[in-house]
Amino acid sequence: MKKPNQYYIYTILLISILLIQNQNIVAQGCVAVRQMGGQNMNTSNSYNLNKGDFQVGANYRYFHSWRHFVGTEEQPQRQTSGGGFDENGKERGNAVNIYSHAVDLNVSYGLTERIQLNATLPYVNNERSQVLKQTKPVKNTYRYSVYADGIADARLSVNYWIFDPKTAKKGNLMVGLGVKLNTGSHDRRDDAPQTDGTIKSVVMDQAIQPGDGGVGYSVELQAFRQLTGRLYGFANGYYLFNPRESNGTFKSAPKLGLEGYEIYASPDQYFGRAGVMAAIDKKENFTVSLAGRFEGIPAYDAFGGQVAYRRPGYVIAVEYGFSYRLGKHGFSLFIPYNVVKNRIQSAADIASQNLQNSTITDPSKYVHVQGDAAFADYSINIGYNYRFSLNNKIKVTMKH
Repeated sequence: MKKPNQYYIYTILLISILLIQNQNIVAQGCVAVRQMGGQNMNTSNSYNLNKGDFQVGANYRYFHSWRHFVGTEEQPQRQTSGGGFDENGKERGNAVNIYSHAVDLNVSYGLTERIQLNATLPYVNNERSQVLKQTKPVKNTYRYSVYADGIADARLSVNYWIFDPKTAKKGNLMVGLGVKLNTGSHDRRDDAPQTDGTIKSVVMDQAIQPGDGGVGYSVELQAFRQLTGRLYGFANGYYLFNPRESNGTFKSAPKLGLEGYEIYASPDQYFGRAGVMAAIDKKENFTVSLAGRFEGIPAYDAFGGQVAYRRPGYVIAVEYGFSYRLGKHGFSLFIPYNVVKNRIQSAADIASQNLQNSTITDPSKYVHVQGDAAFADYSINIGYNYRFSLNNKIKVTMKH
């Protein structure tokens, strides 16, 4: 006979422990939040991994960013100006479009009933579509694409349940520490057309690079609590500290008085999520969830130098989630829809603003400098995991 509380708990944790990655790359587009997802919880009769248990799985994420924002104000003119025309004569606009595909391969191991070890190896395939105004051999405006793909930054982490899962049936709190390795390329190149009609191999924008060039350290909290019957509340979040100031890759030529801001940063990133979830079928195999989430990149890192280029910002999203359990197999689908998109002032913006205003004597003529960024409306996140134990005895039949 099954234990109802345990079954409710594992399905809640199946969703609440999704750690978004990234890598760039959640639904941020030009704000290069890398995908941090992949740690789906267990799909057996307990929410923790028992000692000697393994869980393996994969998560796939897709988004298309194309809406440009300065602060929270959308720039609709980017969709209808300066982009040339397609074969049907329709104007394309000059917005930057990013198409991102990311796959995380995950392995978790129960070192004890309360300690879990995790490893994640991500792969990304990103496209950046943009507009070129060519001057030679003839004046022309057209859209082209560049690409960056490959292994992204791998992650290792250890999680610890504060309360003993054997007795904490209605709720628990997990804390985690992790390290993000510098395994993804941060200086991937591709051939791109130039204004003079030539083709040149150039470093891709940081928004589509597989890695950020730094070794980072993360802290994480995850919690859940039974509210009533089959209804549970959950919350999880993390902060990734990237102490390295910049990764050495040049974005552009240096500007006088703004030296250092032409080099790409290795930025911090953060994520928070909270919501409710319930099983809706009698066997409690199918569950739905509704959550709010907040994620982004700060203008300044918590530690390390600040003189480098990044596009900071955040999104606030409403997330719809579905999960299904079939024995030891778990399937999930999460669709966060961004309701707030905010490209905040960067350190480079503020430095440029201060430099320009330092020569202006009339405060009424001070300038405000704030760049833009493209955001996606939503992302699609699909997950699968399988739990097993090597401690089970294997029966061998000998034939005579």
